[in-house]
Amino acid sequence: MAKHDLTLGEVVKLKRPYRPKEWVEKQQRDWNGFEFGIVAEFEDQNKVSLFLYDADGQLLVTPSLARQTLLIPTYIEFDIADLVFYEIVTESGLTL
Repeated sequence: MAKHDLTLGEVVKLKRPYRPKEWVEKQQRDWNGFEFGIVAEFEDQNKVSLFLYDADGQLLVTPSLARQTLLIPTYIEFDIADLVFYEIVTESGLTL
């Protein structure tokens, strides 16, 4: 990842989309997977947990594709080396 100190809430792009099997089986053939993440917490200096979403804005929740009144997003841990900086989040919105 480029030299940038991540902060909570910033948006990153995964170098390789996250494609859990249970989601792949229920999506269209051309679905790329979860390509983007929002920093949820820092595990240590080299690992972060991300709330993931795909290009259509579908958030990763478990159980997969849950039909509930309250959906809780799932976060997944990634090594910082697996991420590409995408957007800086500011109090007034996103900047590129």
